[in-house]
Amino acid sequence: MRGELQSAFGLIVIVLAAGCQNGPAASAAQPPTAPGAPAPDLTPAPVPSAGTASVAANTPASAAASSAYPMCGGQKLAAAPSARVGAVRAQLAPAFLEEMSACRVQDAPPAEVIGRATDGTINETGDCVFARSGVSCHYHSGSEFIANASAKQTPGQGELHCIFPSSDPKSPRVFGGHVTCRDNTQGIALSEPGKHEVNTGASCPAALLTELTHCTSSRCCDDGTLTNPIADLVHDGRNDVRPDFRICEETLTIDCELLANLTAHDANSPALGGIVKPVFVLKHPAHAHEKKSASHAR
Repeated sequence: MRGELQSAFGLIVIVLAAGCQNGPAASAAQPPTAPGAPAPDLTPAPVPSAGTASVAANTPASAAASSAYPMCGGQKLAAAPSARVGAVRAQLAPAFLEEMSACRVQDAPPAEVIGRATDGTINETGDCVFARSGVSCHYHSGSEFIANASAKQTPGQGELHCIFPSSDPKSPRVFGGHVTCRDNTQGIALSEPGKHEVNTGASCPAALLTELTHCTSSRCCDDGTLTNPIADLVHDGRNDVRPDFRICEETLTIDCELLANLTAHDANSPALGGIVKPVFVLKHPAHAHEKKSASHAR
């Protein structure tokens, strides 16, 4: 009997020893998970293929970041809305020109669209519309995108904007810049904001678009607002149009007869208090009543 008990005890010891060798102790110990904390991810990282590793090695780190230009910040706007689409109640454009990012080469005015443009027609707001391409151009009676080194209007200098449609109707591209007249004798007609003559139906030249191609460097910002005062945009329900601006750094000197049938828009410069006094309203001796006066004077 005593021998049977010794044999049974020996068998139990052997079984327990086998269990200690094959149990959980075979895997590395993990720290206990804190209550409520997610369990550690023990999934092994995928090993990249040779092709994937080659692409990663040749891709600059900046490529992972958004390629979009910073949102237009308005004139010293403290905090621009974080949303890059949709209606806003903040004036996001115009902005200080030199605080905008330098444009990339691929953001130059679209030469193909400009090259096939034909003359346009003046619409009911005095803008030049090139119907075949959907592009429209207008000019302002002063500067809107301001150089904050001077922070003032320059007499005899206006601003040209040409709006090019994009794949997103609410985010057109606006190419433009400050303009002065090649012929200084055209002068500046005294005028007050809001007093405009509209030549609806008149012709306007495609050569106006070509002037944009003479710009050698531009400043860019995306997802701004139209440059009208924000209160007007909210009132008209146009504060959800978020243009991408490409504004020439140097002033373009143009033949201002290209603007003869366009109507000057007021210049809105929030940095200078809003709508500013016109400093670029052209005298066009080609107007019929001026021609008549000139003939009587002979």
